[in-house]
Formats: sequence, C-alpha cells, structure tokens
Amino acid sequence: MPDIPQPRKTPLQARSRHAVAAILEAAARILARDGYAAFNTNRVAEEAGVGIGSLYQYFPNKQALVAALHRRHGEETLAALDRALADTAGQPPRERLAAMVVAALDLHRRELGLHRVLEREWPAFDEPPASNPLDQALRERMEAWLAESGLDPAKAGTLLRMADSLTHGLLLDADPGAAGLEHTITDALAGFLGLPARPHT
Repeated sequence: MPDIPQPRKTPLQARSRHAVAAILEAAARILARDGYAAFNTNRVAEEAGVGIGSLYQYFPNKQALVAALHRRHGEETLAALDRALADTAGQPPRERLAAMVVAALDLHRRELGLHRVLEREWPAFDEPPASNPLDQALRERMEAWLAESGLDPAKAGTLLRMADSLTHGLLLDADPGAAGLEHTITDALAGFLGLPARPHT
C-alpha cells in the first residue's frame, strides 16, 4: 500500500475553499470524461479556471488530487447517510435501511464515470479503513443505528463492507440503470441482519 498523498494545506478562507472546490470539480470531470491517462495538473488548473501555482498551493501532484476525491466521496457518503437516517427517524429498520441504500446508489449514479476510475483504477489512494476517520464515522453511525433498532451493532463492519461491494459491483460492473437494484441490495442486507422479507405487492 503506497503512502496516501496529502494536500499541502487546508483552505481556511471562503475564497480559497471555493478555489479548492473548483479544482476538485474540474479533476472529477476530467477523470470521468477522459480517464487517468489524460489527467494532469495543468489540465485541471485550466478547466478549473485557476493558475497552476494556485493549484500547487493545495495539491503537490495529480495523485494528491485523486486522494482528495476519495476523501470527498467519503464525506458525501457520510452526509447522505445522515440525511437518510434523519429523514426516516421513527420508521421500521427495514425502511430506514432501504432509504440508506437509495441514498448510496443516488450518490454513485451522479458521478459513475468518476467512481469507475476511483474504484477500478486507483483504489490505492483511498485511505484504508483502519486509519480513515470517515470510515470510522460511518461505522459508528451504523453501530448506533443497529443498537437503536434492536439489532447487533457488532455487525456494522460486515454490513458496510457488504453494502460497499454490492453498490460498486452492481453499479460499476453491471447495468447501472437496471430495474430493482435498490430492492436487490436492500434484500441482501436485510437478510444478513435478519430483518423481515420485503412484502410482495
């Protein structure tokens, strides 16, 4: 496992945060459209509308950009999970699980091309779960939700790995528009947790 490239510094002012967001959006577009082979810092700076010197203030090389996109995806995943849990508060566990699955699929569908590059070409630049604070936060959310639902919180880690494998496998390797992906993934995860089967209509 190579060392995960780190940003040079964290943007603190609104203007610098806006510039970094624009750089990451440009990097995501280029990776999704043209792949890693056509990806370099000069192209990213040009597409973002910033000088190359401004880009290098925050990202020392293109590998650091890829690592930052992995981190951004982790932040978006955590936010989507939190919204799904908040929106379904008080509902039965299976309905809340289904909402989390839908949220994860919607998030991935918005940038399928980018996720194919991140997951298939450069997964090595994603911080490993043991040292990734975002992964730890996801696990803590799952442990809390399982305990609240009367389920075994010790299953949180396996549940997250299953959800990750199913989401990436079905979306990135198969037809992302196939009908019923939400039900397929929810049924598999619900079965693992021992939740009631989905009622057939």
